[in-house]
Amino acid sequence: MEVNHHNTSVQDLYQEIEQLKEQNKKLLLFHSSKQEIQKSYDELLLKLNTDSEVYTHTILDNMGDSVFVKDNHSRLLLVNNAFCEMFEMSQDNIIGKTLAEDVSETERDKFLEVDKQVLLDGVENISEETITLKSGGHRMISTRKTRFINTSGKKFIIGAIRDITINKKAERALFESESQLRELNITKDKLFAIIAHDLRSPFNNILTLSGLIEDAIKENDISLLGEYVSLIKTTSKATLTLLENLLTWSNAQRDQDNLQKEKLNIQDLIEEVQEFIQHLAKTKNIAIKEPNLECIKIYSDAKMLKTILRNLLSNAVKFTKSGGDIGISVIKRSDNLEFVVSDSGIGMSAKVCEQLFEAGTTISSRGTANEIGSGFGLVLCKEFVEKLGGKIWVESEIGKGSDFKFTLPVC
Repeated sequence: MEVNHHNTSVQDLYQEIEQLKEQNKKLLLFHSSKQEIQKSYDELLLKLNTDSEVYTHTILDNMGDSVFVKDNHSRLLLVNNAFCEMFEMSQDNIIGKTLAEDVSETERDKFLEVDKQVLLDGVENISEETITLKSGGHRMISTRKTRFINTSGKKFIIGAIRDITINKKAERALFESESQLRELNITKDKLFAIIAHDLRSPFNNILTLSGLIEDAIKENDISLLGEYVSLIKTTSKATLTLLENLLTWSNAQRDQDNLQKEKLNIQDLIEEVQEFIQHLAKTKNIAIKEPNLECIKIYSDAKMLKTILRNLLSNAVKFTKSGGDIGISVIKRSDNLEFVVSDSGIGMSAKVCEQLFEAGTTISSRGTANEIGSGFGLVLCKEFVEKLGGKIWVESEIGKGSDFKFTLPVC
C-alpha cells in the first residue's frame, strides 16, 4: 500500500511539471505576441506621424501665402515653399536661422522687436513692411504673427506672410490717378471761371463799341469813330494776350512733366522779349532800360521763361505812366539767377503785395491808361517759376514803382 501511494505521488508530480511547461509555453507565446503588437503599434504610429507630417507639408506648400514657425529666439523651424520663393532662398539656407543676417539693419530691428513683443504678451500682430531681397529687389508684405505654447510650456511664433506689392502699386496708381483727376477738375473750373468772367467782359465792350460805331455811321457822325476804334483795338489786344496766356497755361496743366530744358543765352532771350514789348512801351512813351548783361547762360525751358518775362514786362508797362521807364536786370549767384523786372510806376501797398501770389487769388486793376486785365498773367508766372524750380515775389511802395523778382536754378 505504501508503494502504490508513492507511485501515485510521482505521477502527480510529473503531471504538474507538464502543466507548468505548458503554461510557460503559453506565457512565452503571449510575451512574443505582446512584443509583436508593440512593434506593430510603433510602426503604425511612426507611419501615422510620417503621413501626418507629409500631409501637413502638402497642405502648407499648396497655400498661396508664406507660412513659418519660429522658436523663442526667432529661429525658423518650419517654412513652406511659398516662403522660400518669396525670400529667394532654399529651406537648407532658412531653417535654423532668423534671416536677420540677410536684411538691412532697419528691417531686422523692426521684425525682431515684433517677435519679442508677440512672445512676451501673446497679442497677435499684423503689420505691413518693406523687405529687401537677396537679389536687391523690394517687396511690400503684410505679416501676421501669433504665439503658440506647447504642453511643455515652450513658446513659438506661428506666422503667415502675404505679398501685397501688386496691391500697393495698384493703390498708389489709383491715388495718383485720383489726384490727377482732381487737378484736372480744378484746372477746368479755373478755366471756365476765367472764360465766364474775364473773357465775357471785353467781348461785351467790343460789342457795345461796335454798336456805337454803327450808330455813328448811320448818323454820319464820324467825330467819335477814331476813339471807338482805338478802344476796340486796345480791348482786343488785352483779350488776345489773355487768350494766349490761357492756352499756354492749359497746355502746361495737361503736360505737367513736359519741361523742354535747353541751354539758353540770357541776353538773346531778353532782347527777344523786349522786342515784343517795345510797341506797347512806345505807345505810352515809356523808355526801356538797356540791360547790362554778361554772357550769362542758364539751363531752362525757353517758352516758359519768355512767358514769365513777357507777362511781367506787360504789367510794368501797364502800371507805368507816360514818361516813365521799365527794365530787366539779372543777378548771377552761386547756384541761381535772380531776375528783376522793375518799373517807375504807381506801385502797390504792402497788403496788395502779400496777396498778389496767394493761391486762388487773382487781383486785377486798370492800368495808368485805363488798360484792362484779368490778373491771370501773374498766376501763370507763379506756376511757371515754381515749375522751373524757382520762387517769385514783389517789392513795391505806392508811388515808387515795383520790382518783380524771381529766381531760377542755373542748371
